[in-house]
Amino acid sequence: MLQGEIIKFYREKNKMTQAQLAEGICTTTHISKIERGKTAYSEELITLFSERLSIDIKKEMENAKKIDLLLQQWHQSMIMGRRDVMEQIKTELEEIAFIHSTYYAAHYRLLQARYNIVHQRNQMAFEILEDVKKTYTNLSTYEYSLLHHIYGIYYIGDRANVSRESHLKPLQSLEKVNIDEYGNEEYYYHLAISYHLIGSHIMAYYYAEKALGYFQSTNNYARSIDAETFMLLQMNRDDSVDFHKIVERYNNLIHNCDMLGFKSKKAILLNNLGFEYFHKDEFVLSKNCHWAAMQLDEPNSASYLLHLYNYLDSCMEGNLSRKNMLLNKIKEGLSLAQKLDSKHFIILFQLIKLKALGNNETYYQFIEEKALPHFSSMNHFIYYKRYGKILFEHYIKTNQYMKASKVLGDHL
Repeated sequence: MLQGEIIKFYREKNKMTQAQLAEGICTTTHISKIERGKTAYSEELITLFSERLSIDIKKEMENAKKIDLLLQQWHQSMIMGRRDVMEQIKTELEEIAFIHSTYYAAHYRLLQARYNIVHQRNQMAFEILEDVKKTYTNLSTYEYSLLHHIYGIYYIGDRANVSRESHLKPLQSLEKVNIDEYGNEEYYYHLAISYHLIGSHIMAYYYAEKALGYFQSTNNYARSIDAETFMLLQMNRDDSVDFHKIVERYNNLIHNCDMLGFKSKKAILLNNLGFEYFHKDEFVLSKNCHWAAMQLDEPNSASYLLHLYNYLDSCMEGNLSRKNMLLNKIKEGLSLAQKLDSKHFIILFQLIKLKALGNNETYYQFIEEKALPHFSSMNHFIYYKRYGKILFEHYIKTNQYMKASKVLGDHL
């Protein structure tokens, strides 16, 4: 069967018809059956085909038998975050021409899509996924699940599309995965994120915990930290959880990041811990966490922009910095937000700039006309409720009860 597939692949690669390959060797009917694995044949016959196609059939058979293992190892290297291994296996696969045969092509193309997501080439990944869906109509159950798992990963990271409907796309894709046939339990982590995006925090915690169990069982320390970080993010919705225990778990994870050299993961943990302190009105501790996170970022990165905004937000809420310093940092943030073409952060930095300048009427008008519609379109519940409450309290204070009533109905 495999020899027949190899013969067919190289015949088509050399743009030969079955009749041309069979000439002087056997009938066209016989070669058709060999390619489809429908008849017995002699090794002498295969040798004659190989010579006409200028291939070493033994070497091609050895390579073909390696492909399944290499594809499995390539996917595993992506799950484990082993970029050195991932690049090495990619090079090995590229040297095997038979990887492009119909026997392996869909699986290989899907892993190419995931490889591009790892390298943040999301548009290229999406184009591959769309091509696979269109070209390969008879995917195996495993390949079908792999396709929709990678679609889910793509939609989770699709920052260009932040509409309310876009938050449903990861879950809609991931629900098509047959985990019993697929077997890749990393899927639970992405399922947890998809539930978080639609505000289902109990389900998000449940699947993050399942993912944590899988990552721990495979000694995947980096992804274990990701899963536990995500679980802590869900716990801040539960008022019954001891806040001091949450802080202790954050500090343990931060320590683990220091021990393992996970700088970017440490920055995420510091940011999230700062967020926890902020909502407990511990603004000094919040500011310190966000400042520490900023020191771990590349200065012109999106993560730096996030941590800078949160740092300034803590400073302003706690009245912890002079106006001139705040305005200089806000100017820096606005400039970077414009450079990164981030409408979300442009609006956030404009909000704190108006507040820092004390332009109260302009500030409240901006919340009503620009900020709240934007947060609504993004499905960003936290900012949506926070600034809706600020606007409501302003209208009550200024005796604008009809407007207050509308804000109450729309935003709170």
